[in-house]
Amino acid sequence: MQYKDPTFESVEVGETFGPQVIEMDEHYLRSACFSLSDYSDCYTNADPAIGYRIVPSAALVRDGVALFLTKYNPNTVVGLHQSEELWYHAPVPFGGKVTLTGEYVDKYERRGKGYCVLDVSVHDESGRLLVRQKSTEIMRIPEGIRMGEGSSTPATGRVSGVISKNVSPVARASLDIAAGTPIPSLKKTAHNDEMAVFSGIHFNRHNIHTDDNVSSAAGFRARLAQGVQTTCWMSQMLADFFGPAAWFSSGWMKNVYLQPVYAGDELTTHGVVTGRTDDGRLELEVWTRNQDGLMTAAGWASAKVGD
Repeated sequence: MQYKDPTFESVEVGETFGPQVIEMDEHYLRSACFSLSDYSDCYTNADPAIGYRIVPSAALVRDGVALFLTKYNPNTVVGLHQSEELWYHAPVPFGGKVTLTGEYVDKYERRGKGYCVLDVSVHDESGRLLVRQKSTEIMRIPEGIRMGEGSSTPATGRVSGVISKNVSPVARASLDIAAGTPIPSLKKTAHNDEMAVFSGIHFNRHNIHTDDNVSSAAGFRARLAQGVQTTCWMSQMLADFFGPAAWFSSGWMKNVYLQPVYAGDELTTHGVVTGRTDDGRLELEVWTRNQDGLMTAAGWASAKVGD
């Protein structure tokens, strides 16, 4: 097929993508778990609170980010992923099919940067909404800003990234958890093989996430992990905290990407409870730090607390 140039000028508000139909079969599940480094029990056995075996919802977030590559050249993309917002509406059943559809809903310029906003939804075979997300990416990069160097700051407020040494983490969500309480963190390593599968090497995509030659030619010391991969790692942390049934049916998260994550980097996910809502949702600040203590992504999350 004839791909479009992945530039800010090429993007058209109202341009649609899909439907892309994906089978949630054993191969998809194993590939997803590998790329996410997430082998939670709910992906191999039926979760008691859900009633059936599921597929990682975060894998569909990964696929949604890349949906525009069905029309735009995947090997010439030069962009900065600025933020990701996601809503989980229902767990993704294993064994069925899902359909991804998307649309460019906005494009705008700010300080010479050209921003594009892609809105993607995932439905099951009955038409039930499973996942929705909004991906904001810079597709025009001014001189002096290199691809992969985060430049965002949280849009409303600021994530402190501070955990009190006097408060112990609480493993499971409940509405009586006090503000300032941390949740258990996860440690992840950005492995080349997992990054490559996450970023579509099986679709013969050669970019700074999958190919050493491309990343070296762009001036980077190693391949870069996609920003949304850190979002997926935080999603695993939150599924462990809220429980898969609650998180994958009511979870919301918004992240901005602050620093590049290179192959070999060791990241730690963090979360701190900030409050609760009248309708039974627990709210958190979430972030990741690399082995040097730098915050690489930050944002907010919430979900309803299960019984």
